[in-house]
Amino acid sequence: MPVNLSLIIVSWNVRDHLRANLARLFDIHARARFEVLVVDNGSIDGTPAMIRREFPQVHLIQNDGNRGFAHACNQGLALAEGEVFVLFNPDMVMGEGVLDRVYETLVAQKDIGGMGVRLTRADGTVVASVRRDPGFTDQLAILLKLPHLFPRVVDRYLACDFDYGTPQNVEQLRGSFLAFRRDVFLQVGPLDEKNFFIWFEDVDYCRRLRQAGYRLWYDASMSCMDLVGQSFAQQPTHVKQARFSLSLARYFRAWHPAWQAAVFYALRPLTIAMGALADLVRVHSRLWK
Repeated sequence: MPVNLSLIIVSWNVRDHLRANLARLFDIHARARFEVLVVDNGSIDGTPAMIRREFPQVHLIQNDGNRGFAHACNQGLALAEGEVFVLFNPDMVMGEGVLDRVYETLVAQKDIGGMGVRLTRADGTVVASVRRDPGFTDQLAILLKLPHLFPRVVDRYLACDFDYGTPQNVEQLRGSFLAFRRDVFLQVGPLDEKNFFIWFEDVDYCRRLRQAGYRLWYDASMSCMDLVGQSFAQQPTHVKQARFSLSLARYFRAWHPAWQAAVFYALRPLTIAMGALADLVRVHSRLWK
């Protein structure tokens, strides 16, 4: 029988979170037929063995190293058989009824290019999963860590006035849960793995979906639990800064005036050094405890 939905999960050293994710997926009651593809980016915590042992129905794609989020997503998307694709983070827990709702909405409303749902933490509080398109000022502030001193500088970008209780069209949806149809994917193409290892690949894709004439839809009627950034938490700050700043500069090179991208390229050594300093302070703090 044909597959209605394909869930693509990219995993990197989050075995226990992924186990809970998969256990929930195969426990929910869904009318829509779905498959699960896990692309493991070289985990060394026993993730592939756990999947083979406990979830043999999962289509496992095992990479020999961390090839980045965009590349891994594209690997899964290339093999997906569903009519609707869902990019779904490994540290998430699927909500009851979400898959059916997403499938029925995207099949019925052909003008929707991408769809997200309400994301909540374990305590029920809402995760800020909707943003506006990045602007030069707010991204410069983030790069230089200015929101620690002036938090309001990023209010526009973070959509701090957004009503998460109201379904509506949006500019940006987080790639932790992003659903789109096969025909949209075939038209817009894969994620840009050439320019984005991690960060901004979802921002770029949302821009491309809207550029192709589609709208992005946020559905507030149902939710998934999101533990937020469990893979990122394992990486040193200077590594995260290097990857973030490079993706930021490349995003602005694609969508903004060249001088803005040049500013971000020029600031990369400074921000990586700031990250290395933060790592050094953290190490010394642990040694003195």
